[in-house]
Amino acid sequence: MEKIANIDDLIYQYYKKNPNGHFFDYDTLKWFGESRSRMRLLKGTTFITKWNGEKVECYIISKYSAKYPGGGRTTYAYFDVNTLEDVPAH
Repeated sequence: MEKIANIDDLIYQYYKKNPNGHFFDYDTLKWFGESRSRMRLLKGTTFITKWNGEKVECYIISKYSAKYPGGGRTTYAYFDVNTLEDVPAH
């Protein structure tokens, strides 16, 4: 798999691998008070432990969530480097 260089590339590859995915859909982002323009792909990767104990290498996205309870704040999303599926962090 080729390295993903920026957020636009990750979004493109995400839909290519997950054609029925909705993480980056306009309506989904709007619901959470987010937008693609406020997302950044951070350098490097990290390992996230899934609910079943499996460790997965992930890309990290920094995003501003305007509708976060208690006020807007920066949050993070993690995507498996192989499948580009969203990996919930614990």
